[in-house]
Amino acid sequence: MPGFYGADIEQLRALAKTMSRHSDKMNSLSSELGQLIASSRWDGRDAAQFRQAWEAEHRPMLRRAATSLQTQAKELERNADQQDKSSAASTGTGDSGRGDSNPPGDPGPLDPNKPDVDVPGDVRNDPSAGDPRDIKQGQIGDCWLLSGIGSVAQTLEKEGKLDEFLQSHMRPVGDPPTHWVVTLYEDGKPVDVTVEAKSTEGGVRGADGQPNWLSIYERAAAEHRGGSYDDIDGGYSSDAMELMTGRSANKDGELDLDTIEDKLANGQAVSVGTQDVKDDDFDWFWEADEVKRDDVVPNHAYMVVDVKSNDAGEKVIVLANPWGPSGGYMSGDDHQKAGTLELTEDEYKENFDSVYSVDTK
Repeated sequence: MPGFYGADIEQLRALAKTMSRHSDKMNSLSSELGQLIASSRWDGRDAAQFRQAWEAEHRPMLRRAATSLQTQAKELERNADQQDKSSAASTGTGDSGRGDSNPPGDPGPLDPNKPDVDVPGDVRNDPSAGDPRDIKQGQIGDCWLLSGIGSVAQTLEKEGKLDEFLQSHMRPVGDPPTHWVVTLYEDGKPVDVTVEAKSTEGGVRGADGQPNWLSIYERAAAEHRGGSYDDIDGGYSSDAMELMTGRSANKDGELDLDTIEDKLANGQAVSVGTQDVKDDDFDWFWEADEVKRDDVVPNHAYMVVDVKSNDAGEKVIVLANPWGPSGGYMSGDDHQKAGTLELTEDEYKENFDSVYSVDTK
């Protein structure tokens, strides 16, 4: 029978991302309204009844809506994966590379006119591997991946476990290596992904501009998620944390600095995401949904380096931009974006609306 069966996989994935993003916004809205209601100077019976209704009815409703959106987003992703596999099987082209210990080839270069560059030597022996300042994002929109992986690496380094982790999760093939076998995780289960010891021109580099261990991880993630660097253009740091550790990661809305500090103290890797700019159909409802500082990148992930007290005794959060310690510029924007941010709680909450974390112990 003629006709189209199944679904447009890319549209499914795009819809899943949109639903997940709006779920985050609902969670953040719930937290923000809760804080405003709790801190409002309003006493009396009406105030008590309003606050009771908020806690008993309205706030749970927002949370349920956010949870439902996130559940549906994951279901769409599963459907897209199943459709991808079914389409590949029906056309005899094999699978998409997900879960395959011998992936079909390597991601092609970002620019066909610029060949891949070699990643020489044993990149596991990198003394700066756990330093978030040694990450310089290239032309791929994978801040979510680099911030997630970078946060995990930083935490493992603090625990004295990073060298052991890299030794067991990155295995060279050849001496010097011509390929790397990288252990990633899918639904908590280990998956070995083999890639050439190369990096695309325009991929992630160390602060010195040279390819490093992250260049191999970036290549493996691209191969695992579909076989192209385009497949890691956009995502959430919680997904990167799960991809690297195999452990379930948390994706929260806005959290206060005390909570983030507790997460760090308990051995969790933490990254945070900035608010968007006003460019989607939800802006009529989300009036505050835009960054307030010129040196902050909108719709971007940062690594949490520390929560501490500054010289004035205020609690501040220290963040590292995966663009590198020098930051950079966005297209069409003359304001330089900072490589490192040190923000008070108010400044942080004005610009960030999501927190991603995973336990590394």
